[in-house]
Amino acid sequence: MDRGFGLMLLSSDTGNSGIYVVEGPAQGQPIPVDGESITAFIGPTPRGPVDHAVPVESLTEFQKIFGAPECHCRMEFAIQQFFANGGTKVAVVRVSGTSKRNRIHIPGPSGELTLEARNPGPLEHLRASVDYDGVEDAGEEFFNLVIQRLRSPGSVWIDAQEYYRNVSVDPANRDYIGYVLGQSELVGAIGATPQIRPAATYKQGSIREAGYIETLAECVDSPAPTDYDLIGSAALGTGLNALEQVPDIGQICLISGAESAPLGPVALLAADRFCRSHQAQLIIDPPERWHEANDVLGDQERSGFASPNAVTWFPGVFLKSSHGEEIQTTIVGAVAASLVASDRMTGVQQLHADGPLMLRSGTKLCATVQKGDVYRLSRAGINALVQRSALHYQLLGNITQARYGSIAAQWNELDLRRQALFILRRIRSGTRWSFFQSSEHETWQSLRDQVVDFLTELHSRSILAGETAESAFFVKCDADTNAGNENKTGELSFVVGFALRRPGDYLAFRFQRSAGVCKITELGWQSGIARAG
Repeated sequence: MDRGFGLMLLSSDTGNSGIYVVEGPAQGQPIPVDGESITAFIGPTPRGPVDHAVPVESLTEFQKIFGAPECHCRMEFAIQQFFANGGTKVAVVRVSGTSKRNRIHIPGPSGELTLEARNPGPLEHLRASVDYDGVEDAGEEFFNLVIQRLRSPGSVWIDAQEYYRNVSVDPANRDYIGYVLGQSELVGAIGATPQIRPAATYKQGSIREAGYIETLAECVDSPAPTDYDLIGSAALGTGLNALEQVPDIGQICLISGAESAPLGPVALLAADRFCRSHQAQLIIDPPERWHEANDVLGDQERSGFASPNAVTWFPGVFLKSSHGEEIQTTIVGAVAASLVASDRMTGVQQLHADGPLMLRSGTKLCATVQKGDVYRLSRAGINALVQRSALHYQLLGNITQARYGSIAAQWNELDLRRQALFILRRIRSGTRWSFFQSSEHETWQSLRDQVVDFLTELHSRSILAGETAESAFFVKCDADTNAGNENKTGELSFVVGFALRRPGDYLAFRFQRSAGVCKITELGWQSGIARAG
């Protein structure tokens, strides 16, 4: 079932297993220009699938899969603000500090059938019901099983349900319960299976009305995920690496595991590295320790962290709890959505000329930025968040964390960086077909024509600078760029340059495809470079 992620994505149905089939334009097909890129959110949630990129289309859907009414969730608040500010395409990766799972024990004449929740954590509320309706079985082997996932214990609000008819306790039968539940997104069977089917479940005091056995909370707590949980494993595809197969990720919002703990340097560096290789923007909240501008400037000087792909701001924001306490919360969802919504209003990833970014949030600022501090913050790579109305903020600076004076200072403008990342990301995804082709003249020409058509369309929409296509971009894919790659399958190299500010003032990049990986190397600004190929 197509979940509507647009470019190159199919996913599973409502169960949200996070299984994706990644496709792309075939040889000779155009690279898509339109379509909103996906914003990914990574962090802790009360429940739900772990280490899977799950497509979410609304706050209601997020609550159904990941939310719990008894638990405060910063991720839920971020998703709420994302949709409230006009965002539409989201992928959520839950990380968890525990692998323990709740269980259901269904008694029977020869022992218990034990079911274990697929998803870890104490708030995964499940219940099961057994009956024999329509089962013709003299040997007491077959039974029917219903599994329900509840929003909260004892709730009548059922978020998901699975029904299995005529399943067997005999491992030799093709409908053996152990095999059948291998396809379940709610539970799995663990331990030894009883030789006789489990007893039918009835409501207490009734022998006719179906009843349920609820989860035993064998997992009683769930520690906060660490930075290492957020990063995960590239080999296992966990944490941040669960996004590996999600196409066209434009922005990644990383939410720390603990409520008040900032992201550590390990998580920041790993996330930045991932964003660089996938041409995505990293959006992160400021740490709570920033109480005034001098705190920010001192912290930045000590950290030495500089990245053209990272975006943050000062100050943070807070909400008041029911007890009147001020709790710092996240605003990454509002910032991410405002960026993509602004893209839709001004054109496909055009440079914004309508002033500072506006965003909506019903929070309060933790501090006030003085007018003279806006420039000081921007020099350190930090945007200034200022109040414009009771519900609206303005993000001043248009700054990435590249920082003025650093080796990446040419990328300190957020709009400029985002536009370049969009172009690179679409070219990388759109030319994936070349992995399966021999590196020869026909392939080089086909790839060059495809990229030229894409850049021509961008130029026609005034996204690239220059009155003519010749002054707006160039593409080189020939024997020169592929020296040593001739006739090798999946080994291909090409160079692309495009003008964002001034005609003929090209940003040039080398794309190298090898062993199923595409590496993009920045060649820098090249004024008046000769067009070849």
